[in-house]
Amino acid sequence: MSEYYDLGEPHKAANESPQSSQDEFFGFGWSVYKSDGKFYLDYISGELAGRAKVIEISENDYDQSKLGVIRLNDLCIKYDIF
Repeated sequence: MSEYYDLGEPHKAANESPQSSQDEFFGFGWSVYKSDGKFYLDYISGELAGRAKVIEISENDYDQSKLGVIRLNDLCIKYDIF
């Protein structure tokens, strides 16, 4: 039966967390990353059914997030996002 279907590569298990790198740090349901000299927060909004959103943040907030000094809640308050 596999001749009719391309099974492709297996997907990561749902319980595997993404691995942080030098340019991206992952929290639970959010991440901060650097791209083209700008810094971004990628998160799932609190809207009905949730939605992935990306906003630009400061380099300092990016650095503080990677160090664990500030959390998603702190960024939401600072940038007035929910």
